[in-house]
Amino acid sequence: MKPLRTLSLWWLATLVSHGGAITLLQVLQTYPQLSSLNVLVNSSANATALLANSNNFTFLAPSNDAISKFTNENPGVLNGTQLFPNIQYGLLQGGYPTLSITKTPQFIHSNLSNPNYANVTGGQVVELVLGSDGTPEFITGNGSISTTTTPDVVCVGGIVHIINSVLSVPVTTVLEITNAPLEYFVSILNVDNYLSASATYVNQILEVPDVTYFIPNSAAALAGATALAQNSSAAELEQIFQYYIVPGSVNYSPMLTNGMNLKTQQGTDLTITLQDGDIYVNSAKVIKPDLIVANGVVHVIDNLLNSFDTAGPPAPTTSVTTSIPAASITPTSMPTPSYTSSGTSNSGMSTGAKAGLGVGVGVVGLALLGILGFLLFRHRKNKAARTASVPWDNSSMSGATASPFNKFYVQRGQVQRQEDPGLGLQSTGMAHVEDAGMGGRDYGQIDGPSIPPRSPSRALRGDGKTYF
Repeated sequence: MKPLRTLSLWWLATLVSHGGAITLLQVLQTYPQLSSLNVLVNSSANATALLANSNNFTFLAPSNDAISKFTNENPGVLNGTQLFPNIQYGLLQGGYPTLSITKTPQFIHSNLSNPNYANVTGGQVVELVLGSDGTPEFITGNGSISTTTTPDVVCVGGIVHIINSVLSVPVTTVLEITNAPLEYFVSILNVDNYLSASATYVNQILEVPDVTYFIPNSAAALAGATALAQNSSAAELEQIFQYYIVPGSVNYSPMLTNGMNLKTQQGTDLTITLQDGDIYVNSAKVIKPDLIVANGVVHVIDNLLNSFDTAGPPAPTTSVTTSIPAASITPTSMPTPSYTSSGTSNSGMSTGAKAGLGVGVGVVGLALLGILGFLLFRHRKNKAARTASVPWDNSSMSGATASPFNKFYVQRGQVQRQEDPGLGLQSTGMAHVEDAGMGGRDYGQIDGPSIPPRSPSRALRGDGKTYF
């Protein structure tokens, strides 16, 4: 989203100018929470003239509480030479109402141009960004953060945001290294003799304008630097130091794009990689971006840089699982695995031939199982039929008297008598039981359970017809 500039608010400024709109100085005089700042501005002719003649601006005005806290921590600073630079630093070029501040950092030039604090082209910058909770933040030297207590106060020529802390004017890189603090980098400077008076190239690079610094600050970086110091000459260490410096351009984090190459003071390039929301310089990760210093910007990285290896970080690995629908898995769609063993020949058979042989063996096996099952079933059926056709003979019972029923059996619900085994079976029914010695009693026909036929060729009646 493009920042909303005061130029786009000229219609509002025009309207209020005809309705008695107040000036920037009048805002300081009118708002009670700005009374301390009003006193300080009136004490400086330069500050008064700057604010009286400003146009198309955003002014970050510290509240009474903010000034009170700052003066307690830094006695006498705002009453001396620091007052005017601080007023200049709070006066931004262009209009930035709160709705123009987004999650993407914006680095807005101010009216601070004193080389002691702003050895950069176009004036020193203030970072505008939405914080994690959606609150507009104004980030200045050493990563100091100010937020609004009263936003969007409209006046002739611009906007005023009343803020909760005094802005931190950027300092030199050396002071920033101490203030940050970057303790591992301080140790690296020491172990590699960069603090030696003979290392004049260090001071020289700290004084040139428009510089981007990549500063390693970690235990791993210190261990690597210690090893380098033991195996590198003074000239080599100078080349190593210059590889972390990009002169001639101030590259804030939004300006670092994927695949960008930056030429270093040493003469070779760095490669920028954006991956998973992080910024990498070669393979080193930026762990603290955008520390604003007097002559540029510092990005803190997590390891040393190697001018002979500008490759970015390893590509992220992702695990991809492919799901195959069950309906799509068929014998023809699935590959047949081929297994080979060392020292064993497969006789040159193709994969298709092996598959065909396997299918044939399976079919033959199933057929043999079917035949075996049928024979077993037939054997059990015949055995059951033979058992059912043999009459019950109770004469074999020990101590029993032969019963007149020892040649009878039941067939189709009727009692049958075997007259002569050689002549087959002849039905008598219960009407002829008296012939078997039943005392002449006639029991008639007894309906019993029907016995299913076992073999049509085995049971014949006396007239030669079958019972079934």
